[in-house]
Amino acid sequence: MTAAPSWRDVDVDGATVRLMEAGAGDPLLFLHGWGLTPRSYAEGITRLTAAGVRVLAPALPGFGGSDGPPLRGIDLPAYAQRIGRLVDVLQLDKPVFVAGHSFGGGIALQLAADRPDLVRSLTLVNSVGGAPGRRGFADASWLRWALGTVGELDAKGLLRSLPSMGREFVPQLLRKPLTTALTARLALGASLGYVATALVDRGLPVLFVWADSDRVVAPGALGQVVTQLPAEVVDGHHGWLLTDPEAFSTLLRNALVVHAMLERQRRGQSLVLPRGHSLADLLPAERRLTAR
Repeated sequence: MTAAPSWRDVDVDGATVRLMEAGAGDPLLFLHGWGLTPRSYAEGITRLTAAGVRVLAPALPGFGGSDGPPLRGIDLPAYAQRIGRLVDVLQLDKPVFVAGHSFGGGIALQLAADRPDLVRSLTLVNSVGGAPGRRGFADASWLRWALGTVGELDAKGLLRSLPSMGREFVPQLLRKPLTTALTARLALGASLGYVATALVDRGLPVLFVWADSDRVVAPGALGQVVTQLPAEVVDGHHGWLLTDPEAFSTLLRNALVVHAMLERQRRGQSLVLPRGHSLADLLPAERRLTAR
């Protein structure tokens, strides 16, 4: 059964981080995309709680009620440091599964590079970090890039996304226009291909998920990174996971199962489950502190 999410404020070194959490079991840290908050993704990511996953989805610094870094300190290392310290403060079993969408994917990559002790695997959906982009809105101004997020949706997707846009993006833009603009510029210019390659070489399970009709973020250099798992290409736009939460939760659950299986393989454990068990049974049984 899917657990309903709850919200609380967490003090991280004197800064407030607004946190959505649900479920119990293996921790999954989910980092949302630019201009939104975890609330937009709740219908998809909370479905994972039925598979024995504890979902932890912070509002990124400067978004959704979380305190932002100083305007002169807006960079990926600063965002990764705040999120890493959040994991420390929460005293989770470490490392944790990490997933990120768009801007959140770039922060996830930086977090894995800066705090390898915290990250168990990466699932990156339409992640920034492949700049400079070579198509779509990636070379345009931050405002055109933001409008492109809406413009790429079909009529059905647009209608479904409008409530989130009105509830989250518009107030964010009005409350913190400079933070919104600077983080958009940061996302567009992020170059993390070398970071991703180093993480893969280190043995970290990394899955890239790209949408075939994404006109907002191009894979760029990230599309050239050779991982242990082939990239997953889905039918959709940049925000497909918001308009199809069922497909998103299924993909993410399968990714976590595969990552857990790769861990078992590295430890020399059997990948064959007893009769009557499903792959989901791998997740609650995986306990890093005792099995490693």
